[in-house]
Amino acid sequence: MLSDDMKALLASQPKTEVLREYRWTAPMFYRALDAGAFGMWPKVELIRGKLMEHPGQTPPHAYTVGHIGHCFRDVLEPAFQVRECKPIAIAEDTHADTDVLVIIDRRSEYEERHPGPEDTLLLVEASDLTADYDLGEKALLYARAGIPDYWVVLVNEAAIVRHREPAPDGYKEVTRLAGDDVVSPLAMPEAIWTVNTLLGREEAPEES
Repeated sequence: MLSDDMKALLASQPKTEVLREYRWTAPMFYRALDAGAFGMWPKVELIRGKLMEHPGQTPPHAYTVGHIGHCFRDVLEPAFQVRECKPIAIAEDTHADTDVLVIIDRRSEYEERHPGPEDTLLLVEASDLTADYDLGEKALLYARAGIPDYWVVLVNEAAIVRHREPAPDGYKEVTRLAGDDVVSPLAMPEAIWTVNTLLGREEAPEES
């Protein structure tokens, strides 16, 4: 324990700020990105002014993202635009990386800016190493931004956790789907897949 003399000495010292936390903005982030500042990190995104490093894609993760993107493009384009592994601009200090993004097709505008929540119809994150983050912090981030349809693909479990009805305190409707359960985007309910089909987990037919 500190002696009374030491306590008195510390109390008498002038209060100065020595340590400061610096927050990043999107322009700062992209200037650093263009300069190659993050070359040693496999994946970095800007969340509430902080840099978040992600692990590299495992083969199952990459396969799942590619398969979902292929399924979506076959059905949803050209009505909508499908993007893989591209950012969404949530706020000035938040540009999140996404695995699959279904957006309103405004190609000429996207030459000048990244899509934002107002452009987004469906956002998909594939999770094998980051499930807690995608189901927790990112779900709250996307709910507060008003993303209407958010799916977290649990790669290791071949399941989808679908989030709908965004609110400031999170999504009001959260449903886990797997196997032959069907999924369809809010923006195009007539586009229907089973979870196994969308994730490329259908078993090959047995030979007779």
